[in-house]
Amino acid sequence: LFVMKIGSVSCPLHPIKGIMSVIGLLVVVTMCGLAAALPASNASSRPHAQQALSMHAHQGSTDFNLNDAQSVDWLVTKVTTPTEVTVSSDGDFITMSNQLITRQFTLQPAFGTVDFVLNATRKYGGAQSFFRATKPEALITLDNVTYPVGGLAQASLFRAYCNRSNFDLNATANAFTYKSHRVTTPAAPFKWIPGTRGSIAELNWPPLGKTLIVEFEAPANAPLAHRNLAVTITYEMYDGIPVMAKWLNVTQRTTNTTQDVRVAAVVVELLAVHPPFGAYITHGSHVPGDDVDGSVPTTPPLTQLHIKTDQAHSTQCAWLDDFPNSQVEPNLQDAGAVEPYVNCSYMLGPGAHVNAHESFVSFRALELVTDSTDLERHMLSRHRMTQYLAPHTTENPLYFGSTVSTTVQVKALVDQMAEVGFDMFVFSFGSGFNLETSNPVYLAEIAEQVEYARSKGIEVGGYDLICLDRGYGGYGGNVGDQWDVMTDAGALGQDACFASGWVDKLSDYVHNFINQTGLAMLITDGPYGGGTCAATNHSHHDDRDDSVYRQTQMQNDFFMTMRNLGVYINQPDFYFYQGGNRVAMGYDEYQYSLPRVMDLSVSRTGMYDDLYTLLPSQGWMFVPLVQYHSGGAEAAFEPLSEHLAEYEFALAQYLGAGVAAMYRGDRLYDTNATRAVVQKWVGFYKAHRSTIIQPVIHLRRPNMQSWDGFMHVNPYGYGQSNGTSTPTDAGVAMLFNPTDATLTDQLVYLPLYYTGLTDTALITVDSGSPQLFTLERDYSVTLKLTMLPVSVHTVVIQAPSS
Repeated sequence: LFVMKIGSVSCPLHPIKGIMSVIGLLVVVTMCGLAAALPASNASSRPHAQQALSMHAHQGSTDFNLNDAQSVDWLVTKVTTPTEVTVSSDGDFITMSNQLITRQFTLQPAFGTVDFVLNATRKYGGAQSFFRATKPEALITLDNVTYPVGGLAQASLFRAYCNRSNFDLNATANAFTYKSHRVTTPAAPFKWIPGTRGSIAELNWPPLGKTLIVEFEAPANAPLAHRNLAVTITYEMYDGIPVMAKWLNVTQRTTNTTQDVRVAAVVVELLAVHPPFGAYITHGSHVPGDDVDGSVPTTPPLTQLHIKTDQAHSTQCAWLDDFPNSQVEPNLQDAGAVEPYVNCSYMLGPGAHVNAHESFVSFRALELVTDSTDLERHMLSRHRMTQYLAPHTTENPLYFGSTVSTTVQVKALVDQMAEVGFDMFVFSFGSGFNLETSNPVYLAEIAEQVEYARSKGIEVGGYDLICLDRGYGGYGGNVGDQWDVMTDAGALGQDACFASGWVDKLSDYVHNFINQTGLAMLITDGPYGGGTCAATNHSHHDDRDDSVYRQTQMQNDFFMTMRNLGVYINQPDFYFYQGGNRVAMGYDEYQYSLPRVMDLSVSRTGMYDDLYTLLPSQGWMFVPLVQYHSGGAEAAFEPLSEHLAEYEFALAQYLGAGVAAMYRGDRLYDTNATRAVVQKWVGFYKAHRSTIIQPVIHLRRPNMQSWDGFMHVNPYGYGQSNGTSTPTDAGVAMLFNPTDATLTDQLVYLPLYYTGLTDTALITVDSGSPQLFTLERDYSVTLKLTMLPVSVHTVVIQAPSS
């Protein structure tokens, strides 16, 4: 442990990996010198604080040496180092680290985060701390009393940056304080088998990593009912990805009690960080990208700490300004500083009860630490997080939305699906399908159809509207006044309350239907959408205050139960972490009433944009083989053989994107020529499926004036272990010429860095012969192509065999 004396301040330095470079030493000396020049705080602190500083310097990251930078880019090369949770020799520090990120907690003088470090490659800055100041680990309001959890605070109100040379810590009063901790491994929230329905077989479920569970106890002066509660915070860090999750539980320490405590409010995560990891909430400086007055307002840069909740509704992670919590006049030492902190909390309530029969479980805050504000790189990082934490979303069946339901019609359509390679038959809206029935005759008919489909290798699903517009005056039919939402004014609302007896009735219908028929897929339209219910007589919530939390919980449980049964779920809301598979992508229902070419153009543009946000397998699109809302013959693709060019373009753009479109009608083909086109594109999709379901690099956004396209990248080689010496897919690009002109000698730049290829690539355009390309210094190749009018081109990028 090296200590350099600068003025009156000791700056302890430690060698990272045993070596301190001269440059790194100079950098730290300079930083400590700047810190020493600042006036010390006159606030008192516990004597242990300076000891904590020294130990932190030994354990943590007061210096950053580029020699300690991550050696590989985790978005290109798998990082296999397992996550570790270690405790310092004196028991005062707990460190979670997976080689990509490190979060460190102190136990003295109270529990709290004292560092958060990203270990990036040299290109992206190497090892760097983004921790700025201490915050409570959580805030919880029990009845009408708010408690910080952990209790760690810093004596100084200077919060512009972490001054490690004067990092005096103290413990706040009236806090839930550390009691104990234990370490375990992540548990799966529901059953799932990697490889199901074409998903990525190499993913782990549950994800690999370590789970740190810390228990806290109430202050001695808290009410007895609060002292009988155990508050636990769970921190979970995952192997091979710069991601961790955090959530909070409240339980009774004994079940032999009549006490009831209301969890009125909860803040699950508070982190004070620096930009660009946090938002630019400035006091004097400009936000990067701003221009002079009169310019078009710019969008603030992406934050490198991407933090969100795992819930579809009614929770949020918001960037707030820490300046009001810093130095007050006349010592405005923070003036001009940028001091963002993130607050992850409920937008209402939760209002949950904790008693002998009920406990409280919060949402999860999901924390992805990225190394760049570059949009493409940032979104690739998000996609990898989704694959790790919700790997079931990589399931990718090809499905068809049937408008017919008689056994003869169903069998004929199933035969077509089996012949061309589709995977799933779905009774669409308008087909007459009825999930909410126990009629034995109807169930037997569906069971016969399901069994026939199974014999052909086809799964069967169906549509139901389950919550929204199922109340008073709702277009989906009233489930019953007693189960309708009640407005704040005491009137019946148009939605069903998903914490009423309706959820029990619906669950009974669904379980019975699945058990009797073997249904394997549900389109759950109109799931719970985040609204309140003021009723006080519903089965699963008490009043308005807990109605959002309880409806969310009941909807989550519904989806997880379906996932435990192996049911594939389409839902128009982001219930991905509860078992949902797909949401609408680039989707406004009325765009499918546009004339076919306009529909395809608008839809491809929306899909292109949404492929930033979603994995291909997370979204669905729509192909109205028969009329949907309106638009008539100009919008419908039937008769298919008469509109074969548009039909093929639709198949190519959706199958090439890896996005399941709902082909809605009563047949997949009407002639041999139509069948051949469907087989062609389904065959291409399935031949390259494991790469086509991977994230995309955006090449050129559609504007219908020239070519456009995107490229899937598969650097980890998912699905490519063929056991032979044949070339394996590293990427698949889709290029479109939507114009009525031939585009001659078009130069198409393909950035291949995220394919994982470094030297050469074997590239096949359409059905041509593979060509070997040498990558440029920026890992790119440039193709020269001629594109015929209204044409689609495939580009398969492979790693050359030995």
